[in-house]
Amino acid sequence: MELASCFFFCGGGGGAFTFAPKSPSRLSLGSISLFAADNNRFRHFILNCTNTSTQTPKTRNPNKNNYNYNYKTNRSPSPKQRPPPPEPKVNVRGLYQNGDPLGRRDLGKLVVRWLSHGMRAMASDFAVAEVQGEFGEVRGRMGPGLTFVIQAQPYLTAVPMPLGLEAVCLKASQHRAIARKVSQTKTVLHHGLGMELEKAKAIQRRIDDYTRQLSDLLRIERDAELEFTQEELDAVPTPDKSSDSAKPIEFLVSHGQAEQELCDTICNLNAVSTFTGLGGMHLVLFKVEGNHRLPPTTLSPGDMVCVRTCDGRGAGATSSCMQGFVNTLGEDGCSISVALESRPGDPTFSKLFGKTVRIDRIYGLADTITYERGLPKSYFFVFWQRNCEALMTLQKKGLQKKNPSIAVVATLFGDKEDVAWLEENHLADWTEAELDGLLDSENYDDSQSRAVALGVNKKRPVLVIQGPPGTGKTVLLKKLILLAVRQGERVLVTAPTNAAVDNLVEKLSNSRVDIVRVGNPARISPTVASKSLIEIVNAKLADFLTEFERKKSDLRKDLRLCLKDDSLAAGIRQLLKQLGKTLKKKEKETVKEILSSAQVVLATNTGAADPLIRRLDSFDLVVVDEAGQAIEPSSWIPILQGKRCILAGDECQLAPVILSRKALEGGLGISLLERAANLHEGVLATKLTTQYRMNDAIASWASKEMYNGLLKSSSSVASHLLVDSPFVKPTWITQCPLLLLDTRMPYGSLLVGCGEHLDPAGTGSFYNEGEADIAVQHVFSLIYAGVRPTAIAVQSPYVAQVQLLRDRLDELPEAAGVEVSTIDSFQGREADAVVISMVRSNTLGAVGFLGDSRRMNVAITRARKHIAVVCDSSTICHNTFLARLLRHIRYIGRVKHVEPGTSDGSGLGMNPMLPSIS
Repeated sequence: MELASCFFFCGGGGGAFTFAPKSPSRLSLGSISLFAADNNRFRHFILNCTNTSTQTPKTRNPNKNNYNYNYKTNRSPSPKQRPPPPEPKVNVRGLYQNGDPLGRRDLGKLVVRWLSHGMRAMASDFAVAEVQGEFGEVRGRMGPGLTFVIQAQPYLTAVPMPLGLEAVCLKASQHRAIARKVSQTKTVLHHGLGMELEKAKAIQRRIDDYTRQLSDLLRIERDAELEFTQEELDAVPTPDKSSDSAKPIEFLVSHGQAEQELCDTICNLNAVSTFTGLGGMHLVLFKVEGNHRLPPTTLSPGDMVCVRTCDGRGAGATSSCMQGFVNTLGEDGCSISVALESRPGDPTFSKLFGKTVRIDRIYGLADTITYERGLPKSYFFVFWQRNCEALMTLQKKGLQKKNPSIAVVATLFGDKEDVAWLEENHLADWTEAELDGLLDSENYDDSQSRAVALGVNKKRPVLVIQGPPGTGKTVLLKKLILLAVRQGERVLVTAPTNAAVDNLVEKLSNSRVDIVRVGNPARISPTVASKSLIEIVNAKLADFLTEFERKKSDLRKDLRLCLKDDSLAAGIRQLLKQLGKTLKKKEKETVKEILSSAQVVLATNTGAADPLIRRLDSFDLVVVDEAGQAIEPSSWIPILQGKRCILAGDECQLAPVILSRKALEGGLGISLLERAANLHEGVLATKLTTQYRMNDAIASWASKEMYNGLLKSSSSVASHLLVDSPFVKPTWITQCPLLLLDTRMPYGSLLVGCGEHLDPAGTGSFYNEGEADIAVQHVFSLIYAGVRPTAIAVQSPYVAQVQLLRDRLDELPEAAGVEVSTIDSFQGREADAVVISMVRSNTLGAVGFLGDSRRMNVAITRARKHIAVVCDSSTICHNTFLARLLRHIRYIGRVKHVEPGTSDGSGLGMNPMLPSIS
């Protein structure tokens, strides 16, 4: 006779073990765990075990019902024949004395005894069923065995596993796990997020994959920058005598095929003077030999540079570079000042004077661990290191309860269902009257009011504000920062560039808010220097510093008088040393006090990793402006220091500069703003939809091409023209918002002198003399019609053309004040009239990085009332995006075929003083 199935349940740390049937096909009871055990039967079995537990098998009353198999009748006693046993007496006093007031331990033992008897009875029933081949009664008796498991489990837990059977119990613990899962429906939650632990683990896996991918991309980009920088340091600019055969040096900088030229080297400079700048930094003024103008360059204030001597050909010396930052570019275009860390007494500094000097830009991620030019490792490594450290912090502490930005991390890496509440129109629960009070009765459109209400909602971890050109994004951010301070919040404000940070500092300077600008004094604009940390510290320690200098001077005098007395001189030197330590301690305490009490702290994204900021308590709000221009790792540096964040910018304008094609294709060129705006079906973002800058003829193109037709023009600017400005005469030019000055004649020929050329200085940049002359003629016509020179801006994507335009305009005294710059450097600014020289003109239809839609969006949307595009339409129309721009101008604006060479505006085809032709 075979035992079909037998189940045994154990308490303590064990579980249940199973004896598998030898012939499972003979008995199909796999879904039954044990036998039926309703409450009555359960109670009776326990009581029966209680009554019989003190009896041995030899003295047990044979008349009592038991569970022994009756071989004579070939059946087991029926439960119906068993009279209910009497209720047992419980020794309550004994239960409390043995430390088990509930009696669970003793009761558990009773249950185990009961189970042993029950198992024997069950074995008997199975044996009989196997012999007779009838299992109906057994099935009915067993019933839903899981009910028994649920009822018995709490009691079994109090009893240790049977001695010697631990391994068997553990092997069969599946039954116990099922019982525990059914009887205990408690959900394990993440201690910091309040969500299920499994969901938190899924978020952590996403963070791990994300940080691993970005770390790899950062290393790829660092290596590309290192290689490029080394090539630039080794390069020797040579004049291009055959521009037709030379190739331009262009590099990818954003999605797809967009490119940007990098003219980052200036050679043949002389150090002419030195002086002390903000914060005691050492400034050196350099000029080109012979007082000529600087060559075309993309260098701008704040750029990291390497300064070293060079020979007459421009080849850099192999001696150590002096690190520094560009401080200013002379307005005359002939000089450049650099803030150097070296001091006049340094040997390397003395080598600059009387020598020919070369200046090269250095890129931030480049690590100098393999450099042979003597550049300090920390000079480059700090930028790459801070980005990597931000990713490491995100990975290791992103979901920790002590991380202040845990809600931000969970929102950006969680599922859509976790942020579903954001889909509702949560406007911080403000009533209309309260919202009007927040806005101080200022005139805000609906999209701006919504952005303000969402921005002051402390419950909202992440807000993305998409601000197309002219929608008042910067003014709105200022309002949000002031409202946050009014709510008692401390705010950290950052941006990817120093210029963007200084712009916000300037906006906040007139408000009654305690603000501090943290950063290298050499990279802070002089206009906001009074708000810099070093200036505030110096102002606060003015009296202390005066007393310090007096004491130091007195001690030095005493030292000179006591040089012969070694012991006395040693004591004075010790006093000087102690005085220096006192100054450092005082400065450290003052810096901590200023930053701790500041309501708003401003720095660049990378600058937010400064220990001075990281050691502060977490911020209540982090605002990242121009977030569309920052790589993702740099945006995480400030975000991880605040409880909630606002990302503001426009992903349809210039993207982060990426040199490596592989890193670009891997996604390093995508900003966190762009990624967050598209996350969770756009629930994290709000878009400003009304622009207050451009004539609608200009804005309508940008709206259709870049913003899906959502950008509308305010009635206050939709039809404004140059002629509406004071003292401007009514001419056809001043009444035309869009103008195409085409160098390609209607019959297909190109105007003489309007072809493109490579820069003969060997920079790899392009210039077009014919277009430069036409642009200057148009500027002259605008000035002649009464437009102020300071209201005019001339742009070109190529630095060689920018240099040529500057030279041409310098010949016109009337044009003093006209700003000339590259498209990239003019982002974030605006002018009443903008003239753009596109430069490219060739038979192949090659337009280079002009094909970057975001760059052209920046160029066109700088104009308020008038824009003129000078180009060869035949070449430009080879690019479909640019072709649509020219079609828009032809349809809404005017097209003129012009001839260069005149300076009175007559080359534009008609007298600029004639009234408009209707």
